[in-house]
Amino acid sequence: MRLGLKADSLLERFADWFNLAPQPLAQAFFGMMAARTMMAGERLGIFGALADGQATVEELAARLKLAPEGTRALLEALEACEAVEHKKGRYRMADRARRWLDPRSSQYVGGFLDFNYTQWEWWSHMEDAVRTGQAVDIHQFTPEDPRWRSYILAMYQMARLSAPEVARAIPLPRGARRVLDLGGAHGWFAAELCRRNRGLKATVLDLEGSVRVGREVIAQAQLSHLVTHQEGDVLTAELGGPHDVVLLFQVVHHLSPAQNVALLRRVRAALAPKGTLAVLEYLREDVEKPPSAAPLIGLHYFLTSKAAAYTPAELEGFLGDAGFRVESARPMRHVPLQTLVIARAE
Repeated sequence: MRLGLKADSLLERFADWFNLAPQPLAQAFFGMMAARTMMAGERLGIFGALADGQATVEELAARLKLAPEGTRALLEALEACEAVEHKKGRYRMADRARRWLDPRSSQYVGGFLDFNYTQWEWWSHMEDAVRTGQAVDIHQFTPEDPRWRSYILAMYQMARLSAPEVARAIPLPRGARRVLDLGGAHGWFAAELCRRNRGLKATVLDLEGSVRVGREVIAQAQLSHLVTHQEGDVLTAELGGPHDVVLLFQVVHHLSPAQNVALLRRVRAALAPKGTLAVLEYLREDVEKPPSAAPLIGLHYFLTSKAAAYTPAELEGFLGDAGFRVESARPMRHVPLQTLVIARAE
């Protein structure tokens, strides 16, 4: 996936072709505005209100206790972002946006949009992080910090989009019974795997702040009989075992190369013979390839964990140093830039 601006007219395409317009200005200015427009649409209740039916500007403003002139400006901006549509003075949610923005949809991502307010604040420290090398380190928040809830619920909403596809792609050893989900937070990937495979039960190991929210997610889904949460740091906690399957999903990018190899060696010792290691990660291209949006995610990881998005070759190197061989690697369709890697102990 590559990020860019879409020309609306022949004149704009002409300007883009011949580099006549300052694209860096457009990326900074319009990117900022589009992000905050979508965030505001969620936080101010516009999407939730339009999910119930069409409304005029005045009706929405009265219902949500907003200024009519501000509501009109926001709705027009949301229409530019293709989130809403209007006809004869009445606004409605765009058909393509409904599956993502209707709170009643199983694919609703409004929590992630709201979590972007927290991420926006983190990104305000980017310049200092680049100057000093000091990251925000989001995993050092106290368990009571309210950011844990918005963080884990946002990740849960994203996990729901790809969990069925991911679970189908994980090969289980014959007679598999035990799954260990390292840094699994909400536990939804483990839950989906257990729901699809009778007799399988999972333990999610994660930090206390994450576990508190994850337990609620699993309990609300009435899956506590399949998935349990255990508090602990994956870098130091006892992993137990032998486990038939170990999930390491979106953890590698938070760790340094040395930390990854050390953790993977402990995982190898905790796996049952012929056990499956499944790694789900955002992987960036080799530096020689044309850039995509993946380096932006790598910069995000540097800011939040002082780590990086690794290349497939780097991940394979970590696995090899820990005594694993890669059996397969496949991109996931439902969430861009994620790759599922299946490995087994040599």
